[in-house]
Amino acid sequence: MPTENAVKIALEALKNRDFTAARAAAAGFDMAEADILAFQVKGLAELGMEDWWAAMATFAAATARFPGQALFWLNKGIAEENLGLKDEAVASYEKCLALDPAQGDACGNLSNLYRKRRKFAEAEAMARRALDLGAAKSAALNALGLALGRQGKFAEAEKTFAEAAQAAPGDPDIVANQANLAVDQLQLEKAWPLFAAARAIENKPVFRYHEGMARLLAGDYARGWELYEARLELPQALRIKPDCPRWQGEDLTGKKLLIVAEQGLGDAIQFCRYGAFLKDAVLIWAVPAPLVRLLSRQLRGTVLDENAPLPVCDFYAPIMSLPFLTKRFVPETASPYLKASNAPRLPEGKHRRKIGLVWAGSPTHERDHERSMKLETLALLVKKIEADFYAPFKNPALAQIGNLPITRVDHLARDFADMAALIAHLDCLITVDTAAAHLAGALGIKTYALLSWCPDWRWGADGKTAWYESVETLRQPRYGDWNGLVGELLHKLHSK
Repeated sequence: MPTENAVKIALEALKNRDFTAARAAAAGFDMAEADILAFQVKGLAELGMEDWWAAMATFAAATARFPGQALFWLNKGIAEENLGLKDEAVASYEKCLALDPAQGDACGNLSNLYRKRRKFAEAEAMARRALDLGAAKSAALNALGLALGRQGKFAEAEKTFAEAAQAAPGDPDIVANQANLAVDQLQLEKAWPLFAAARAIENKPVFRYHEGMARLLAGDYARGWELYEARLELPQALRIKPDCPRWQGEDLTGKKLLIVAEQGLGDAIQFCRYGAFLKDAVLIWAVPAPLVRLLSRQLRGTVLDENAPLPVCDFYAPIMSLPFLTKRFVPETASPYLKASNAPRLPEGKHRRKIGLVWAGSPTHERDHERSMKLETLALLVKKIEADFYAPFKNPALAQIGNLPITRVDHLARDFADMAALIAHLDCLITVDTAAAHLAGALGIKTYALLSWCPDWRWGADGKTAWYESVETLRQPRYGDWNGLVGELLHKLHSK
């Protein structure tokens, strides 16, 4: 058992926020005989030093020995959350609240995790509970503002963030959230001074990254691409970490350049066009497996599965850094810049017109609740327009088809090369913001991109995209209003 003197030394160090001294004092504890206080002191010192693995191990042992201690479950959840173990953290916070329903900090932390799981109503309720229980006011208000914003309750979110800013003047995260809320409402001129204020307090990479996306949305490409580079300073920015230096503009004559795909499949399709501007380099492309066959037929260089062994290269470049690195901030390669093969082909239908439909993207996407719709929203269009309708892309949402006259052809596609061949036979593609829009745009297929009120930056705040000539964007007339957007599309299709 830890000596009484060692515990006193550790406690005094914790009071002074000297976590190094506290941990040093706790290092001599015999944890096999440790009591509740010893576990708490050791674990808090590890949390204070942001040694999340050690803290999680300490509080896991503590909850095993003292399962009725709510604070142990709270602190275990904090360590798990910081390690990205979201499911485990949720379970720990929920266990804490089961033992102590008045634990406001657990409510606030759960609110943030529920929001990240896209359970926005639950996140809002948990943030309000944290406020009622007297949790740290600014943190609880910040969590509430984020939950409200994700539900499109913009006026209430704005008021909540203002209260949070009053409770914690100079908190850069709250100011940055005010900036992001302004962007979500397309109030870009209001966002710029807020981003500047947040970065003046603390120039966090995530602030620059978010401002970069907002600048790109506004069409300020020179400033936007520069700020967008901050994404590479965030955790898990890239799926692979090459064993060579990142290219910063050095002479590439005769050099091997590994271009690394990042983020989604559509991003690789959108930016692979930049290979045309790297003529002096020997190009190696590392892309997700579904894209290998499509891109290997048309890109200069060697296209490899990113999970396969990769050759030794002189430099690497994240694919979405190429506009910044080449100083070609706007697209100069006119679409179409990809070609489809002749097979597989769509099955024959009854009508002259063939239309493809994609109404949902990846359900794991952070903003899928805003960019995807239910198929029932398009049901009137399917019934009113005389055409054969096809669903070419794999997605769990295909189960919504039911009795609607939509032909599934996703089983004919092994990968994006096959998908390209299928959609090449369409008269047009109607899609929400997914990789389908990028593939169709790169192939030059007439496409209607159905976008949320605040679209992703590449589609433009003004309703026009500079990236694909064949893509016509239609944006919700107000937040969440898919019906109004589909009504506009129906009018366009009737007039064709």
